[in-house]
Amino acid sequence: MIAAPAVGDEPIWRVFLSAFHAPALVIADELGLFAALAGGPRSASALADELGVELRATETIAGVLAGLELLITADGAFELTDCARTYLLPGAPYYWGGFLRRMRENPLDYAKLAGALKRGKAAAEARVTGAWESKLPPPEILVAFTHAMHAHSFALAMRVTPRLDLREKMLDVGGGSGSYSIAATIHDATLRATVLDLPAVCAVTQEYAARFGVGDRVSTAPANMFSDPWPLGHDRVLMSDIFHDWDDERCAWLAARARTSLVRGGRVILHEMILDDAKDGPLAAHAYSMAMIFHTQGRQRSARELAALLERAGFTDVAVAPTAGGYAAISGAAP
Repeated sequence: MIAAPAVGDEPIWRVFLSAFHAPALVIADELGLFAALAGGPRSASALADELGVELRATETIAGVLAGLELLITADGAFELTDCARTYLLPGAPYYWGGFLRRMRENPLDYAKLAGALKRGKAAAEARVTGAWESKLPPPEILVAFTHAMHAHSFALAMRVTPRLDLREKMLDVGGGSGSYSIAATIHDATLRATVLDLPAVCAVTQEYAARFGVGDRVSTAPANMFSDPWPLGHDRVLMSDIFHDWDDERCAWLAARARTSLVRGGRVILHEMILDDAKDGPLAAHAYSMAMIFHTQGRQRSARELAALLERAGFTDVAVAPTAGGYAAISGAAP
């Protein structure tokens, strides 16, 4: 005989069912569901006809998106929320399409990660930093990745750059599309930014800077940040979502290199989604760290850990300032 369980398994059900949230979003984007709703509400039947998709799937996908607060329902029709209208319409300045395309074209391989973990090779075989260390991918792969990261970061950059204490001459290391440099120069007309990244990436940076009207104030320094020289004499060195890609040894090296690129009294600024000091949350930061296990050699860290890395590199007056979305700026002064 077996007794009924003393506790419910709802937490496991939630995890199981959450695995279908991302596919619903990615497929809706590919089918053009959000664009179809740009002109106003549509019933599930009308959407199904317009998209050429069976009704049961349309009802289900739209229902999931409504539950995720990306659509709202009224009088039997679906319409866009403000969030969806801002981030999910093709052509909009904050469209997440590049990142959704990457999710669609690069699905997570659970078996591969589990095998790498069992062999102790997860960091070496990480899909991004591990694979790119020995040999860079073709330029078209770097370009697609840069567009994806722009979709992921530009809205946050526009929200937080006024809080980052960026100054007249800044170096944006591993800056990708230039999302933070573009946002910073939009907010402050006196600021000049240089994005240091790989040559193929810098070409994308220049495209975005021109698109947003700051091409005269955002320049590029094509380089490999680990093997090539960094330009000198900056008031600020920004590294946003960079340390979470690498292990402590590489991060310490990057911090030390940043110190040599700063003028005396200049500040390095790390911008990362942070864990609590006790490492007991928040869930979003731990989930993001899980993404790093799949993709990189790094992890999310606490503000205390990031501050310690800066102090180890000789920075003083280390400070922590929350920004938005679970991120914080950890900064230190070059003596």
